[in-house]
Amino acid sequence: MSRLEKTIQKKSKRRKLRFISKVLFILFMSINLMVCIFIVDKNAKMMLGKETYSIQPVIRDIQMFINVKVGYINGITKGLLAQFNK
Repeated sequence: MSRLEKTIQKKSKRRKLRFISKVLFILFMSINLMVCIFIVDKNAKMMLGKETYSIQPVIRDIQMFINVKVGYINGITKGLLAQFNK
């Protein structure tokens, strides 16, 4: 096997390992985030009480905010596309 072939093999192995490590990192960080959110939610319920602490209104507000912003961006995008399609 020539040096060039060995170098190409090493680079392809490194790329595979980098990809696998990135995927695993994202997976582990997502799991970590979910666990942290669960712990914070549990502690907030314990400290504030179940009737005081309710996350549903917060989620609804965030959804409405995201919908407004996506609609705004969608309108701008459609306007720009209409200008280029003339």
